[in-house]
Amino acid sequence: MKTTITLLTALLGAAAMEQAHAAGATPKPAGYIEQLEITQTVDAFGGATPAGAAGPYQLVSGIVHGKLDAHHPDNAMITDLDKAPRDAHGYVSYTTDFVILRPKSAAQARRVLFYDVANRGRKLAEEFFIGGKSLRNGPAPGDNYPSLLRAGYTIVWSGWQGDLKQSGAAIDGALGTRFPVVANKDGSAITGLSREEYIPDFHQGHKEFKLAYPPASLRDKSQVSFTVRQTWRNAQGQQDYQAPSAPVTEWHYEPKADGSVSVVFTPPSAVPGPAGTSVPADQGSIYSFVYPASHPRVMAIGFAAVRDLVSFLRDASADAKGAANPLNDMKDAACVSQQACTAHDKRNFDLTIGEGISQSGRFMRDFLYMGFNKNAQGNKVFDGMIAIIPGGRRTWINERFSQPGRWSKGHEEHWMPGDQFPFAYNVMQDPVSGVNDGLLKQCSASMTCPKIMQIDGSFEWWGGRGALVVTDGAGKDLTLPDNVRYYLISGTQHAGGPGLKNGVVKQNGQDSMCQFPPSPVTQAPVLRAMIPAMENWLAKGQLPPPSRYPTVTGGTAVTPDQASVGFPALDNVLAPLANAAGTVTPTELHLSYSGIHNPLAVTDYRAAIPVADPTRPYRILVPKVDADGNELGGIAQPEVAVPLATYTGWNLRAAGHAQGETCSSLGSAIPFAVSGATRSSSDPRPALDQRYQGRADYAAQVKATGDKLVQEGYLLPLDAEHIFAAHARQVSPQLIPQP
Repeated sequence: MKTTITLLTALLGAAAMEQAHAAGATPKPAGYIEQLEITQTVDAFGGATPAGAAGPYQLVSGIVHGKLDAHHPDNAMITDLDKAPRDAHGYVSYTTDFVILRPKSAAQARRVLFYDVANRGRKLAEEFFIGGKSLRNGPAPGDNYPSLLRAGYTIVWSGWQGDLKQSGAAIDGALGTRFPVVANKDGSAITGLSREEYIPDFHQGHKEFKLAYPPASLRDKSQVSFTVRQTWRNAQGQQDYQAPSAPVTEWHYEPKADGSVSVVFTPPSAVPGPAGTSVPADQGSIYSFVYPASHPRVMAIGFAAVRDLVSFLRDASADAKGAANPLNDMKDAACVSQQACTAHDKRNFDLTIGEGISQSGRFMRDFLYMGFNKNAQGNKVFDGMIAIIPGGRRTWINERFSQPGRWSKGHEEHWMPGDQFPFAYNVMQDPVSGVNDGLLKQCSASMTCPKIMQIDGSFEWWGGRGALVVTDGAGKDLTLPDNVRYYLISGTQHAGGPGLKNGVVKQNGQDSMCQFPPSPVTQAPVLRAMIPAMENWLAKGQLPPPSRYPTVTGGTAVTPDQASVGFPALDNVLAPLANAAGTVTPTELHLSYSGIHNPLAVTDYRAAIPVADPTRPYRILVPKVDADGNELGGIAQPEVAVPLATYTGWNLRAAGHAQGETCSSLGSAIPFAVSGATRSSSDPRPALDQRYQGRADYAAQVKATGDKLVQEGYLLPLDAEHIFAAHARQVSPQLIPQP
């Protein structure tokens, strides 16, 4: 009992405890960690000390056993939590996997906790910010990699996605959860309509898909609607769920040995295509399956699970069962500032930074929006928050029968909740829907708003309505709040590419889903530069690099039509592309610019079938481009500022894959001709030999651009040298023959 009181004191604060004792009761926290069950403690990186780190790192892994008060105001936003099973004290139980990567000795650490939100159970920080091929056995990051481990950070991951199974051994696998299934008061299953979407492209063309929830009945099909179409666009070109479709009549449920249920079907011979056409079903056809589902889980527990774990690791000395916090020794680690060093009550960490990429970035935005950055003490969970490539979306988590892995795109999964107002951090009146709201509304009321950076790529403006983060939905610029920075990385697809390397772009294969080669432009160097900038902003009040993105007033945020964007005519160009043997030859490419993007209108998602109002569209803006077709207004890394090609944040689907629709998540690379002699007369872009005097000239321009971005704070010196400058020195003589 004494341990429990100690934990509650840490969670609630001494003053609240004194008031509770005076009233003769102990207040119940919104949530707490009953047990941090440690199942593995092993050396990281095979025992090797990471390059630049003061010492070796260690991995701690296991299972979080958490408890939530279903009726606490701080949990009131969680759908169906009040219907979940409760223990004798009225708490809802859940468990999640966790992994901690920490300096083996606190003497070689700094008091910064970096929480990487898992993406479909994956630890994306391992690739983007840590380095090495495996946390357990892989090589430690090299001298040329600006790893978080150089700064002595402690990195934490935990499960939050309710439809991923818990393993208890997440060092080598996905981070899962065990969240409760809810039922009616009489114990009968809760049922309701749910919608699945299936596109063969993402399932090796199989005519079968797994359902997220079991059907209410395997026999009764009377309420099932199963349709297929080639596009969501109606005759007016608007995205509309009521766009023409064909019924799928030949299908059946197929139970699996693991307890799941799949739908096996035969496609119809023809489906409605664009502009009233009828086309054969192909790999890009959109199948929509609406059915009575059962046994929903309380998915939004994931938000509270992150809140309570991070707060526990930072502040609590022990869990409710008396086991010590494995990070208590971080009180003796190096502090982040003189003020932190002299603080009267030392916490385990001076700073907490939360970061998420893609799905995880959308999680961060919703975590903030739903008020979960306030812990039981009324303090901030995260001092700093970095949301990477979420665009203007949030998540599909906090609804009954939600599917956390899905998100709205232009062609596939367009009708997924999580894409409605608010989009921006500003609290404001939406000029389209009339609603007053904003991502900062809850934290402003509780005074728990963190410092925020959102970093998007070009795809997020074309495919994720990123412009709505910085404009009001009617096409007017917003003034960002003082605690928010926004950056757009030009010319990048979703999560970026591998970097230009030798600059050679490969031809697409015959079975490629997209018409054009993907954009190789990387994002990771800018992302890495923003982490120390965030720390300095939090610890020292040192302002980070200014926001950089296209604006309406600057003339660089425009509507997607060709005249406004200024995209060059590339309907018939000869682009130098490499074949399978690596030989670069002029290859015909036909890019007929359509301005196709991911539009948005006010949509009602209260039922399984969405109801859109095409008469109330949001104004979606995209970056204006220069004469080469490369974007203006964002952060132009050396790959874009000193270009070898036109790099876009959009691509188009190829024949056999719903041709002409958006090829979601991917950008395009349309290389410049090698020489004026090989340049097509219809290509308005100068050839490479008309831009650069040779490889040395090209490399010098790349280095100068990288150095300038380092001075401005958008790149770290290691990345400027070992990615951009190094790649420029390796540019292929097939592209720039002169030395």
